[in-house]
Amino acid sequence: MLKSIRVVSLCLLALALALSALPLVPTPPAAARQDGVRLRLPGGGYWGHPSPFGFSRGPGYMRASLIFDTLVWRDASGQTIPWLATDWTRSDDGLTWTFTLREGVTWHDGQPLTVDDVVFSFQTYLDHPELVWFMAQADVIDSVAAVGDHQVAIALKQPYAPFLQTTAEALFIFPRHIWENVADPKAYAEPEAFVGSGAYRLVEYSQAEGTYLFEANPDFFLGAPYVARIEFVPTSDNILALINGDIAAFDQFGSITEDMLAPFQSDPFAVKTAPGEWGMFLYFNLEADTPLQDARVRQAIAHAIDRDALLERVLFGFGEVGSPGFLPPANPFHNPDLPDYARDIDRAKALLAEAGYDGTPIKLAYSTDWIMASPRVVEIIQDGLSAAGIPIEQVVMDQATIDTAGSQGDYEMMLVGYGGLGGDPDLLRRTFATASQMSGFARARGYSNPDFDALAASQIGLTDTAERRTALDQMQAILAEDLPVLPLYTTARVVVFNTDVFDNWTFTPGGWGGGIPMPYNKHQFITGMETGLDIRG
Repeated sequence: MLKSIRVVSLCLLALALALSALPLVPTPPAAARQDGVRLRLPGGGYWGHPSPFGFSRGPGYMRASLIFDTLVWRDASGQTIPWLATDWTRSDDGLTWTFTLREGVTWHDGQPLTVDDVVFSFQTYLDHPELVWFMAQADVIDSVAAVGDHQVAIALKQPYAPFLQTTAEALFIFPRHIWENVADPKAYAEPEAFVGSGAYRLVEYSQAEGTYLFEANPDFFLGAPYVARIEFVPTSDNILALINGDIAAFDQFGSITEDMLAPFQSDPFAVKTAPGEWGMFLYFNLEADTPLQDARVRQAIAHAIDRDALLERVLFGFGEVGSPGFLPPANPFHNPDLPDYARDIDRAKALLAEAGYDGTPIKLAYSTDWIMASPRVVEIIQDGLSAAGIPIEQVVMDQATIDTAGSQGDYEMMLVGYGGLGGDPDLLRRTFATASQMSGFARARGYSNPDFDALAASQIGLTDTAERRTALDQMQAILAEDLPVLPLYTTARVVVFNTDVFDNWTFTPGGWGGGIPMPYNKHQFITGMETGLDIRG
């Protein structure tokens, strides 16, 4: 586990880093536009350090995205927009993407961003697949090469329909002159690790406390960002913190009621909601020598757990029961014609008997750091499995430990939160295919189905939507039968905010950075707008 580090003042001057002590002091919740909009947002939790490789999960990626850029990005409408690349083309055979780089972009230390930096970044991902962000995709790339001074050509192993979203939009570009001699990229957290080309510079952070302070980069290629300062601070109660003016907004995945939202239904507050693209899943480690290797045991667990009770007692109606095909209704490729695995204890017991289950206890790992993995969730799971005759042993971990356990397969059954479910459905292949190179906790351990693999390999090259939908429907049907992972629920997305501080909060359709469903899209912070590249006046 990475040691907590406080970085003091990455106030970067041309060609050099100068450090100065900058304490994390309270920022007024509102500020005049002439002084720049200042946002204080809830932080806390373990999200790693915001280098290209040191972050953890979606909130960690979001913080890193303020510092580092990608070739393209996505605005609040879900439209892919130019970023480090001003334009791009795809060859007629779909095998080569050529990007024209924006000229005049500099790193925070004043050095120019060049095509060599882009080539170096992608080559690093190709050489070290373990460094790839789990919501991104790099193993579809065959090679990368510079084309003159301002273009880069990325050759694919086969046509790949979601390349822009899962690769060009998700993988950070980082400076070669800093990273080419770094021995351990994941652990590297020296001040130079936070030199990017992005709209914000990291001024100070404490990994242990969950505090981060970002200030606008006046030399950003689009101009000075609309939001001048972003600060993440720990909070004990987001609702009270917002009412008291300690934060400007908070987003919520479930565990919220209409009564909780009541104080925010009138000025200066507002609430926005959207269909769920984040869910809670019960992962089964099929590499472990447990009864879970039998699909009938997994189906019995699905029938035993009262997922309607989860919806009522954990989400208070702000969500939906999980689809056994993994993709929720918010995904355009969701298959609605799948078994629902309604609670049926008699059916669960019959499946266990068919499987020859002998009452062996199964370990359930979870973290209390996520409110969605609250005692209520575990209680409902335990009640259901107990009724079916399956004893469980609870294994409680902090978030950093459970992420490591998930990545290394050191669990039997584990509660996992998974976002980006409304993004490109190739996440099914990346999560479940035998040949998947996905790193991290989200990959299904030990699952292999040749029929699924064949469909997964074929759908990525299908540009005809109807044809791709047919393949994806079949993939979801196979997952619903095999149940390598049991989707428990998907949460509605809710953002509550003070309109006097910042009023342009929205959820990007399909997420951003590979599918992150959070309302903290840097495009809005930079431009103050939902679409386009102009800075709000």
